Amino acid sequence: MAYPKLPEWPIIDPDSPPKGCLKIASAVNPEVPDSVWHFFVSGRHLIIVSKDWVQLDEDDPGEFASEQYEYPIGAARWFVTTLDRFFLHPDHPNAVPRDAITIEEHVDGEMLGVTRGAQYGSVLKGIPGYSLDNLNRFEHTSFGQGTNWCQMFKMGDPWLFEEGLLEVFKDIAERHERGEF
Repeated sequence: MAYPKLPEWPIIDPDSPPKGCLKIASAVNPEVPDSVWHFFVSGRHLIIVSKDWVQLDEDDPGEFASEQYEYPIGAARWFVTTLDRFFLHPDHPNAVPRDAITIEEHVDGEMLGVTRGAQYGSVLKGIPGYSLDNLNRFEHTSFGQGTNWCQMFKMGDPWLFEEGLLEVFKDIAERHERGEF
């Protein structure tokens, strides 16, 4: 189903975020150890951004490339709660339906999803994982809008459950609920 798209946010430079943009966490994907993901709060939104140096070969001068995902701040708690639904007994009334790989719901005015993917941790290594989706926003990078796919922040199972990324989302949710931002 197609959902109306909201305007893109400007790409945030994690080394020099704009005024009113509070850095609240960071996490390193174990599959890409040189890449740091930065978590910011701006107003009522959670913004997840990475900035990496890309140099294709010795002759390439290289440049910084950024990826960015935007969600309502309530997405942190919703993601944690929704992820738990994938682990309920299939007959539980709140479990993910047996034939579903995605749960979609409105959160603070935006249509979000959690999707189970066979290779969301690594295409090359076939590592399964989950994605936090914003169906109201196009995927975008510092290279500009390359596709009309929705934003899908993909996380491999090891990163989520063994390397602490799920704890980052839980911490963000708890801090938001305490009114820290």
